[in-house]
Amino acid sequence: MTNREESVFFRKIKPCIEKYMPCYSPSSSSSKECEIQFESTFELSYGNSGFRDKYKATGCELLNVFNKCGILVGLLFIKYNYERAIRYNLFHYSFEEGKNVIHHKLLNNLKHKIRWKNVGIIITASHNAHDENGVKIIDQNGRQINELYENYLSELVNKHLRYLKKNKKCIIDDIVHDIINFIAQFFKEEINIDIYDNEIFNNINKLDNIIHYCNVNNVLKGNVCIGFDTRTSSIHLNNIIIETLNSLNIYKCINNMCYVTTPCMHFIVYFFNEIFIDQKLDTEVVKDEKYVIHKKKGDLNYMNNFHIQETKSIMDLYYFGREIKQNNSSYDSLKNHNDEEETDLKNKFHKFKDHLQMENYCPSEGNKLHHRNWHHLVAHNSDRIYYDYFIRSFEKLYNYINEIFNDILKKNCKEEIIYVDCSNGIASLKLDNFHDIFKILKKKIIKINFLQDEKSVLNFHCGADYVYRKRKIPRNGIKLIQNPKTKLCSFDGDADRVVYLYVNDTLPASLKEKKEEIAREIISTEGVGKNEGVPLHGNVNCVAILDGPKIICLFFKCIAKMLSHVEVKKKCQNEGSGKNGPNEPNTLSKPKEQNEQPEERKKIDINIIHTAYVNSAFINHINEEKNFANKNIELFRHINVNIICTKTGIKHLDNMARKSTIAILFEPNGHGSIYTNLQELNDWSIHLCIQNDRYFVALKNFLLFFNQTSGDAIVDFIAIELSLTFLNLTINDWDQFFTPLPSLYINLPCPKYVLDNIIPHPDHEKYLIKPQGLQNRIDKIVFEIDPTHGRCFIRPSGTEILLRIYAEAQTLRQRDHILDKVKQALLQYIHETDMCSSHES
Repeated sequence: MTNREESVFFRKIKPCIEKYMPCYSPSSSSSKECEIQFESTFELSYGNSGFRDKYKATGCELLNVFNKCGILVGLLFIKYNYERAIRYNLFHYSFEEGKNVIHHKLLNNLKHKIRWKNVGIIITASHNAHDENGVKIIDQNGRQINELYENYLSELVNKHLRYLKKNKKCIIDDIVHDIINFIAQFFKEEINIDIYDNEIFNNINKLDNIIHYCNVNNVLKGNVCIGFDTRTSSIHLNNIIIETLNSLNIYKCINNMCYVTTPCMHFIVYFFNEIFIDQKLDTEVVKDEKYVIHKKKGDLNYMNNFHIQETKSIMDLYYFGREIKQNNSSYDSLKNHNDEEETDLKNKFHKFKDHLQMENYCPSEGNKLHHRNWHHLVAHNSDRIYYDYFIRSFEKLYNYINEIFNDILKKNCKEEIIYVDCSNGIASLKLDNFHDIFKILKKKIIKINFLQDEKSVLNFHCGADYVYRKRKIPRNGIKLIQNPKTKLCSFDGDADRVVYLYVNDTLPASLKEKKEEIAREIISTEGVGKNEGVPLHGNVNCVAILDGPKIICLFFKCIAKMLSHVEVKKKCQNEGSGKNGPNEPNTLSKPKEQNEQPEERKKIDINIIHTAYVNSAFINHINEEKNFANKNIELFRHINVNIICTKTGIKHLDNMARKSTIAILFEPNGHGSIYTNLQELNDWSIHLCIQNDRYFVALKNFLLFFNQTSGDAIVDFIAIELSLTFLNLTINDWDQFFTPLPSLYINLPCPKYVLDNIIPHPDHEKYLIKPQGLQNRIDKIVFEIDPTHGRCFIRPSGTEILLRIYAEAQTLRQRDHILDKVKQALLQYIHETDMCSSHES
C-alpha cells in the first residue's frame, strides 16, 4: 500500500465511491484477464439544468451522479470556508478528547463576526416524468455553477468510462483509485490542500464543528443546503449526498431542507451569503429582533394537508438530519421545547453556554441522536425567509405604487378566481404561503393537480411544460375554463416556469383555416377522458396560451409606463435636494422634435433576452413597442433597448442578463425573470438627476421585486397579476398584444455520433454552422413552402439523445409541411451518415 491508500481520506471515500459505481461485469473478478464492461457506456453531461436520468433504487446511473455531485458541493463548501478558518487561525483550537468541547475563548469573540458561506444542491428533474430525477448545484452567489465546475463534474461522473477506454486490461480497483486521485487533484487545484494529508483532512472535520457552533449562535448560517421536489426517489438520493459529504468529513453543516422550490433554494443561498453586502437585498426582515430564521418544530405541519408518501422519512431528514430507525421518542423530545425558545432567537443565543457540547453524528454509522435536538434546529435555516422576504417586498411595492399613482391598484383590483395547475409538484405545498398577497390582490386561488390523493402523479398530463409543449389543457382543467373570463395558470414540477391559458372567444382572422387543419390541434390524450380535449386555434372553447414572450411584453409595458412619468431635467440642480417627481403623472413626456439632437448623457441598457424558439410575431411586436417608446417617452433618449437572442437554456439567458443594466429574460416555456444591475441604475439616475423622482423609485421597487438569481414561477405569477392590475388589462387584452404564427417543435431520436456532428450557431442556434449541406436543405424547404413567414431550425437536445425541430409559418398546413419535409431530410442525413460509417468500417 502507498501512503495515499493508508490515508483517512482514502479509506473513507473508497467504499463510498465503490457503493455507487454504475453496474458492471464481471462483478467479482480481480483478474485483468477479464475485461470490465459497464452496463451503460453512454456518457452523461451536465446540461442546461444539471443531470437528469431515469431512477432505479439500485444500479442506475443517477446513483453515481449523486455521489459525484455530493463530492463537488462538498468541495465548494470547503473551498469557500477553509480559507476563512485559516485567516482567523481557527484550526489551532484544541478539542477535548472524547467530549469534543471547544475551549478557545477567541472563538466566542469571533463567532458573530465570521460570515460562513452556503452552497446548495437541489434534487429535481423539473418538468420531466415522475420516474426520472436529477440534480443541480447552486454556487455561493445563488446562481448555477460555472462552466469550469460543469466540466469537472462531467469528467468526474464519466471517469469510469474514460479510464476504461484507455485501459482495457484493468480491475475495478484501478478505476476507483483513478477517480479518487482525480478528486484529490481537484482539491489541490481549487483549494490548494493535500486531502491525503491526515491533518488537513481532520481540519475539515474541525471546520464542520466550528461552523456548526457558529450556526447555533448566529442568525445567519453557513451550510450545505439540500432540497427536493415531490418525487418519491428524492429521499434516497438525498441520503446519497449526505453519505458522500460524510466521507469528506462534513457531518453537521448539512441542512436538509426537504421540500423546497428550485428558485427558493437559489434565493436562500444568495440571501444568506449576500445580505448586508449586496445593496439589492432589503435587510429590514432580519433586523427585526423577534424574527426567527432557523427551523422550528411545526415547520412541516402543512404536510398533513396533502397526499405525501414517506412522511416519517421526510420528518427525520428535516428535523434530525438523517433517517431515525427508532420509535417516535425523538419527536417527543422535540415537542418538549417551550415557546420561549422559539420566539426570540437572539435572546436564546445568550442562554447557550460558551462551551457547547458538539457530538459527531453519522447516519451511516447509526450513532444515537444527541439529546439537544434544539441545537440541530437552530443551526439550520428554514425556507421561511424566502416567503417573508417577497411578501414584505410586495407590500412595499404595492403601497408605494398606490401612493404615487393615486390608488391605481386599489381601484383596478377586481375580485377574481384564478385556477392554478401545480402539476402535483412542489408548488402544491408552497403556493399557500403567499396567501396574504393574493388577498391584497383580491384573487381567490383554487389549486388543481396539487397532491390531493393517490392518483396525483407529478407532471402526468399537467404542468407548464405539458401545456406549452403539447398545447393542451392540463388534467382536471377543462371543466374550469369554459368561461372566456376565467384564468388558469400552470407551474412546472419545481416551480420555475409559469404559463397562462384561457378560453379565447374571438378567432383571429389569420387562424381561420379549414376544419381539418384545426382538428389536428384537438387534444386526444389517452387516460384523460373523451371530453378533455379542445382545439387550440378556434372560436368558442378555443384555448389561448400566454407564454414567455407574452410575459416579456407585459413587463416591458409596465417598465415603460413607469419611465414615462419620470421628469427628466435639462440641467441637474441640487442633487441632494428633495423629491424631483411631479405631483401629477405625465403619461407621455414631450416627444422628440424631428431635427432635435438629444443631449449627450449616460445611457443604460434594457435588454430583452430570448431564445430562437420565440415566435417571429413577438419580435415584430417588441420592436414596435421599442420604437414607440423611443419616439414618445423622453427618458428613452437615455436608454438603449436591445433585443438579444441567446442559446437555449436559462443559464445562457442569465449570463447575458448579467451584462445588462435591466434585463427581461424569458424562455418561451415561461422560465425567466427580470435582472437589475442596481449600481449602474443608480449611477445613471444620479447622472440624470432623477434618483429621487418618485416614479423612478417605484420602478426600482418593481425591478427588485423579482428573484435576482433564477426564474421563479410563483414570484413571476404575482408580478404578472400586479402588472395586469397596474395596466388595467384583462387576460384577453394581454393576449391581444400580438397573434403568434402557428408554430410547433417536435423531437427526433438520433444516434449520439450523429448529434455530435450537428453544430448550431454557438451564440443563438438559429441555424447550423455544420454540416452546411444540411442547413442548405432546410433553407430550401422553408423557401419553397413559405418564403415570407416560414422559419425552421434544428438543434441537439441539451439533456436527451435527440434532435429538436422547430418550425413556424403563416398557416398550420405550411408549418406541418415544413416540419414533415425537414424531418425527412434529417432521416436521410442520418441514413447517409450511417452508410458512410459502415463503409469506413
